[in-house]
Amino acid sequence: METLFDIPLNVDPPIYYDYDEDPTAELGETWTGQPMNDTLIIQMRAARNRSLWAWWLKRIYSENNSIGEKLIMFWHNHFVVSANSRPNFNWFYLEKLKNYATGNFREFTKEITIDQSMLIFLNGTENLSIAPNENYARELLELFTIGKGPVVAPGDYTNYTEQDVQEIAKSLTGWYAWTNNTWQPAFLSFFHNSTTKQLSHRFDNQQIPNGGANEYKNVIDIIFEQEEVAHHICRRLYIWFVNYRLTPEVEAQVIAPMAQILLDNDYEIRPALEALLKSEHFFSEENRGCMIKNPYDHFYSIFKSLEGSVPQDVFQEYTFWKYIHSQSANLGMELLQLPSVAGWRAYHQAPSYYRDWINSASIGLRKELVEKVNPRINQLEAGLIGINPLNYIESLSNPQDVNQLIDDLCELFFPLPMTDEQKAFFKDILIPGLPDFEWTVEYSEYLGDPTNEEIKMAVEQKLNNMFSAMWDVPEFHLS
Repeated sequence: METLFDIPLNVDPPIYYDYDEDPTAELGETWTGQPMNDTLIIQMRAARNRSLWAWWLKRIYSENNSIGEKLIMFWHNHFVVSANSRPNFNWFYLEKLKNYATGNFREFTKEITIDQSMLIFLNGTENLSIAPNENYARELLELFTIGKGPVVAPGDYTNYTEQDVQEIAKSLTGWYAWTNNTWQPAFLSFFHNSTTKQLSHRFDNQQIPNGGANEYKNVIDIIFEQEEVAHHICRRLYIWFVNYRLTPEVEAQVIAPMAQILLDNDYEIRPALEALLKSEHFFSEENRGCMIKNPYDHFYSIFKSLEGSVPQDVFQEYTFWKYIHSQSANLGMELLQLPSVAGWRAYHQAPSYYRDWINSASIGLRKELVEKVNPRINQLEAGLIGINPLNYIESLSNPQDVNQLIDDLCELFFPLPMTDEQKAFFKDILIPGLPDFEWTVEYSEYLGDPTNEEIKMAVEQKLNNMFSAMWDVPEFHLS
């Protein structure tokens, strides 16, 4: 579990890989600390976004046995921003997601509230004392912290009211994403509403006096006094990591104790998430294979598990990861371009939830995405990529035994046990109509003469065919 939560903080920043017109950063250099050139802003924004997308997927691939990138993606789905912001700001935003991934949720929310990408995305820069903009205040309550709850009366949503949205919006006035080409958010006091704000009975009729540049922190502290905040974020984590079925039993036996751990630890995420991931409930049979993998989990479940190779040239590698990003975007999972501020539909939209990832159009695209790593179809613009099935099966318990080989691969690829009929089908793909010992003989011949290209290609082709068959069955889409 310690290794699982070992998230590397120092990561090399993204670089230009296909753009050489920036006078402040050359090809192969990072652009993250450099200003945007107004005369080249369209081209530079596009190039930096491409670099950022490719760098993010490269980082996921490079991660070892850590929950870090899975959590960063969770927070990206929770604190949604858009690629329409400046790429530099989105880089800072991603750094926040990484640094706070298992940290303090309350302090994280404070940082996100004045994050440049968030200020732009939810109109914080347009939230002025003379004309308050309620967009961020509304999502802060409804999605990011306490949740809406059932409607009790017009304008009253159980956990907050329309009055609270209006008053909190006033408290958040005066922030701008940047001034004078600096990289820090700026508080402009002359745009801030300095009156005392009156919250509703949902927040015990508290008042928020003028706090200037620190008033947003006071707002967050007041919201986090409500224990429902802990329940709301624990439900979001549960849906992301376990199951969308939040039954009364799950609420009572999992969400409530998890939320209490969060409260007992002053909103530190790690202790509560550790408790969930160590629980018998997490490993229970009912929670195995209950999710449909999102496009990235679908791809990486092969590419990382089988130690897929990427181009050695860094520019070609970036090109490859940008290609994977484009393919995943076609499947409805585009980084920094989520369908709404509520995130990807699979994690909030009843009744479909995870089923939203698969439809008649996407099923073929999902197959195409994973087959790009099969050496039968492995030439992209980026160069040679893919998995080496012979290298991988050497790590299995007994690859010379065809039944044990298939058992081990089924355990790797499928969350639920496969039937004897399904395993027989896979075997028939590997050694069609032949007795089991034929595989032992053929694989042993390869081991005895691994440099013989004819023998090697014959064995490799059989494995590739079987892998493709395994990736093609419905159970492979589950996790």
